[in-house]
Amino acid sequence: MKNYRIINLLLLLLFSFQLFGDDVLQAQSYTLRGRVLASDTRDPLSNASVTVGSLNISSVTNQDGYFTLRVPASAKNSRLIIRYLGYENLEVPVVTLIDKPNNHIMLIPSFIELGPLEVVSGDGSELIREALSRIPQNYSTDPNMMVAFYRESIKKNANYISLVETVLDVYKSSYRSYESDQAKIYIGRKATDISPRDTVLLKFQGGISTALMLDVAKNPEIVFGEKGDEYIFTIERMISINNKPHYEINFLPKNGIKDILFRGKVYLDVESLAIVRIEFNMNVEGRKDASNIFIRRKPSKMKVDVEEARYIADFIENNGKWFFNYSSTEVRFRVRWTNRFFGLFATNYTIGSEMAITDRYQESVNKFPRDERIRSTDVIAEKVEHFQDPEFWGEYNVIEPDIEINNAIKRLSGRLMRRGE
Repeated sequence: MKNYRIINLLLLLLFSFQLFGDDVLQAQSYTLRGRVLASDTRDPLSNASVTVGSLNISSVTNQDGYFTLRVPASAKNSRLIIRYLGYENLEVPVVTLIDKPNNHIMLIPSFIELGPLEVVSGDGSELIREALSRIPQNYSTDPNMMVAFYRESIKKNANYISLVETVLDVYKSSYRSYESDQAKIYIGRKATDISPRDTVLLKFQGGISTALMLDVAKNPEIVFGEKGDEYIFTIERMISINNKPHYEINFLPKNGIKDILFRGKVYLDVESLAIVRIEFNMNVEGRKDASNIFIRRKPSKMKVDVEEARYIADFIENNGKWFFNYSSTEVRFRVRWTNRFFGLFATNYTIGSEMAITDRYQESVNKFPRDERIRSTDVIAEKVEHFQDPEFWGEYNVIEPDIEINNAIKRLSGRLMRRGE
């Protein structure tokens, strides 16, 4: 079976208690808040890109369309650029958002007018092959440093039992290099909510490494293999992203392939053929062997079925080059014990992660010492214990928690003890 290198999960005993530190804002900065909505439907737009035009500072909206962005005082006269797939970009003066927490920002749908001879349907295989061949010229040839916000969570049925948030330093290697990207934890916090009746808990292994590897421009073989020969690619339509036309190309495995592959959509910039976004699912539904991809260890009497595995990766353009900007993972499992109640009762688990690049810079581009790097075998919920701080985020940007996660944080933090007290 193909080596996907996507996610490793460990099923082990774990009882751990920590408390979130308090958020403290440092001086000489502004906190901008808002909610991004579609003007035609009034629906919230999740994962919309929010960027300070004159800087490399950015974030994304949460599932409810909310964002919080901290910017230096020097950015007061800059503009915030809001981007979302299928909608026109909107520029908002930073000064209009300062000290105004209830901003509703409406994005207008963008329609692309096509000439009478333009064809935007049919086989997309050649476009994908060309896009893969252009990666060295469309993406940065020089390594750079990034600051990233990373969040991972585990839900048991409808309740969160683990939340981890970190600020990361990331060494992003050249897209012409076979070097792997590197990350190290700068600061972090976690909360757990484990019942004494819980005898087994999912441990999320390698989440940060997975989030970085979802950069499909850097690691196209993870999804497409060597040349994409195992897939059917179909051009579905033209769509506006960043006020520019893009191909929306669907892909799914060819008939007769027995391996567990993927299906989804990839978006290509029409002019450069850069990959600017990909949304895809692993074809795990109904596959009894899918759990072997995700589960590293489990009790022999435990039966695990993978019900869904979906992923997103997003890129942003700056001065003619494209950069990794955001990724997310969500995998759902159904777990039952074959030696209990005839195996009739099951527990559902959902693991999720998000990584958003909040800053990028070219100064002091250095790899990290080996003992500081995050490894693919690391369980971040355990590693983060050594990086907690009562002042925590300071001026670092995060993804605003959605309502459900925010309620879970409040519930968890009320049951936990501050580290060191």
